[in-house]
Amino acid sequence: MWFKRFAAAAVCIVAVVGAGCSEKTVDSAQQDAQHNIAVVDQQAKKLAADAKPQVDKLGLGARVTAAITSNAKLNGTHIRVDASTNGVRLKGTVKSAEQKELAGRVAQDTLPAGKTVENELTVG
Repeated sequence: MWFKRFAAAAVCIVAVVGAGCSEKTVDSAQQDAQHNIAVVDQQAKKLAADAKPQVDKLGLGARVTAAITSNAKLNGTHIRVDASTNGVRLKGTVKSAEQKELAGRVAQDTLPAGKTVENELTVG
């Protein structure tokens, strides 16, 4: 990952800067570099963990949208899929009650267990 490249660069910088310095100074610089690398690594892991719910939410929305748009019986509909950490909400307009029910069923079948579908589609 990028932080491993950063770590290698930091060690190289310490080596170059440390040329001609006392061993104590070089050791201190290396310790500082290692500490900074550890902090960057920790922050990168925290950012990844914080981003996971958003990534999961986007994945749910994308899967349901793909399933709905690829269903031939739902052609000509205008369905928007809003994803949340709990599931998806369907909004928009369909031509019949059957399309509304089908869109809800397709969405539910696409979601993992425990996720819900709020079908707010309008027949019109």
